[in-house]
Amino acid sequence: MLTQLARVSEARHIELDEIAMTVSPRFTQEGSIMADTVQSRLIDIDTSLEITTSAPREEVARLIATAERMCFMMDAVREPHDIRTRITVNGETLT
Repeated sequence: MLTQLARVSEARHIELDEIAMTVSPRFTQEGSIMADTVQSRLIDIDTSLEITTSAPREEVARLIATAERMCFMMDAVREPHDIRTRITVNGETLT
């Protein structure tokens, strides 16, 4: 997200004096590793974005909305995607 904010602010000539983001995911894990029943799940993610700028609030809000749409991680978390996995062990295909 910070990369996209930097790209959009540069393209729109919006100076950001300071910017900080905290991302806090919550997970749960159930089952047993030894019984091969362990399962981890993402419960939710809290984000906090702090920006210091002299730009008008409306421009900053638009900048943030654009950056969120451009952020690959935000997309990966918000939208379902196909995942393809290829595994090799000692040079031989496992799956």
